[in-house]
Amino acid sequence: MKDFKEKEIADRIDIIGRYYDIEDMLAGKKDKEEVSKYYRLSDRFYNLIHSRGGGNNHMGLSDDGLFHHDDFMKQAQLVGSLLKGEGMNILEVGAGQLPNTKYLAKHFPNHHFTAMDLPNRNFLKRKVPKNVKLIEGDFHDLSFLKDESFDIVFGVETICYSPNKNVVIGEIARVLKPGGKFLTWDVYEPKPDGEMTAFEKRASAITLAGMSLTRRDQCIVDLRKYLEGNGFKDIQIDDLTHKIRPSLRRLDRISCYYFMHPGMIKRLSKWISQEVTRNSIAGWLMLYTFDATDIHVYSQIVATKG
Repeated sequence: MKDFKEKEIADRIDIIGRYYDIEDMLAGKKDKEEVSKYYRLSDRFYNLIHSRGGGNNHMGLSDDGLFHHDDFMKQAQLVGSLLKGEGMNILEVGAGQLPNTKYLAKHFPNHHFTAMDLPNRNFLKRKVPKNVKLIEGDFHDLSFLKDESFDIVFGVETICYSPNKNVVIGEIARVLKPGGKFLTWDVYEPKPDGEMTAFEKRASAITLAGMSLTRRDQCIVDLRKYLEGNGFKDIQIDDLTHKIRPSLRRLDRISCYYFMHPGMIKRLSKWISQEVTRNSIAGWLMLYTFDATDIHVYSQIVATKG
């Protein structure tokens, strides 16, 4: 089965190479300015194609093997299950189009929410409930936030953009109150770099590049070390790959149609930037890189500051 999956990935990479300069794509900087530009240009794509008006840039978590639009809110619902009483302070890093914070603010009006995203992506112009504060910043440096000021910090498919996750987790630990919770959901590589084959590394790099990501510091094994080193305890890391498969199948169908119609690729390339159309690369490879190939895993992390 693994050999079949790897052959399918290799065949698809060959087709992708007909329309995209893969080496040029891999050589891109993928710094915070590039990530900000990627999302600024891709938000409309995510909204129209991926979440169909919901503003969701992330994977839905399905419990029954079928995709339901409500699956996009499962991450926020887990955060909501931790909210008690009133007056708690919650920070979302990499809040994007704000589906998670807006959902929580609506359902928990007696708590205070801060949502942060990178500058230069029209983030501060978004309309939010009264109990939400919007700020721009970089989660590698949260010095503009007070020590021990938040009860919960969470990020949905955003920490993966950090090339130095130990720094990010250290900053999150600093702004969390003792006993506070950190939650994150992300794509990771399940094996250390030295245990991956050359094919696995290249397949991972191409897939991640479609979302303006790199392979730098993407091993899930390292995350536990970073969390422990920054004083977190009760660390739970769960593999939720099976829950995103319905979302992956949706993206696979859309991307397959795109790559099987060269005329469409040529037409779209004339009026849509490559930062947007490159999403199709990730969409066409992820079903296989997540499925029985040991290349990617989708992990949920919940940890408590000691």
